[in-house]
Amino acid sequence: MSSESKPRVVVVGATGATGTSIVNGLLESGNFRVAAIVRTPTKPAVVDFKNRGVEVLVCSDLTTATHAELVKLLGGADILVSTVHAMMLDAQRPLFAAAKEARVKRVVPDDFSSHAPPGAMLLNDKKLAIRDYIRSLGLGHTFIEVGFWYESLLPYPPSYKGNPIAEMSYLYRGPGDVPTAVTALASIGTFVARIIADPRTLNQTVFVYDDHVTTADLFRIAEVKCGDAEGLRKVTVRLSAEDLQKQIAETTAGGAKAEPLRWFAEYGYSLFVRGDNTVAQAKKDGALDAKELYPDLYPRKSVEEFAETSWYPKPQHPWPEETVALWANAHKGAEDK
Repeated sequence: MSSESKPRVVVVGATGATGTSIVNGLLESGNFRVAAIVRTPTKPAVVDFKNRGVEVLVCSDLTTATHAELVKLLGGADILVSTVHAMMLDAQRPLFAAAKEARVKRVVPDDFSSHAPPGAMLLNDKKLAIRDYIRSLGLGHTFIEVGFWYESLLPYPPSYKGNPIAEMSYLYRGPGDVPTAVTALASIGTFVARIIADPRTLNQTVFVYDDHVTTADLFRIAEVKCGDAEGLRKVTVRLSAEDLQKQIAETTAGGAKAEPLRWFAEYGYSLFVRGDNTVAQAKKDGALDAKELYPDLYPRKSVEEFAETSWYPKPQHPWPEETVALWANAHKGAEDK
């Protein structure tokens, strides 16, 4: 296949954790021409992309760009993949409207998280509304769910106490025996490259996962791997189903200011109490199983193998700094009340 005949994929949010994984997967596959819409072309990650053959498209602010500007950005794109920040989900609407006019053949919105039914989580409901908007435009689409990141669930060593992300990792949520699907961040790009080249996935939802794990599994693995099991037990905070329900009620009553805390409480309840985020549940709700589509990509690295080779003793969280600050500030505000 000549370079010019390869599908051209435009990635929004390419320098974020998910976006970087996707760009890497697309480049490694060798099956696409890759372009990235970025705010700052001199950012080191963008320079690295450019050196590796990624076409750089500059847009200083997607939220203020005109329809005409967005259409121009997407001109010649075959596929659009969006990995925007959680606070920018609605900014995808003008982007997809522009994709319609630019004749983009397939769009992939920012769905790169866990599976849940309508009404289970506010943030997920916002993503489902974006899906409905895409359908209303008549755009070819693929919705890709990836469970939850290994990097976001494994408890940090107790020496990290005080770090906002570490503090969140010490939460032992639910009864401990509810399985949830998980995926290593690096796996996402590998799967996306396969999925968007596959005609079977057009206008479908695909559920991607590396493994399934329970809360008890996560803390058992962490105790073994971190080298300070006793210290980890001391910083562990147990939240029962009732505790999580109370948090959800309180943060819902708190309105927009408490929304980030509501997201985390609802995720905890959905993943570790309701059990929404499993391949069995996703398939029941109509999603395609990535393992059935791409058996050659399995088995994947287990959570335990990931912890052994990629995590301890120095974890690297994949959350963007604005997300860390958002959660830390919201959590501090809740504690001060």
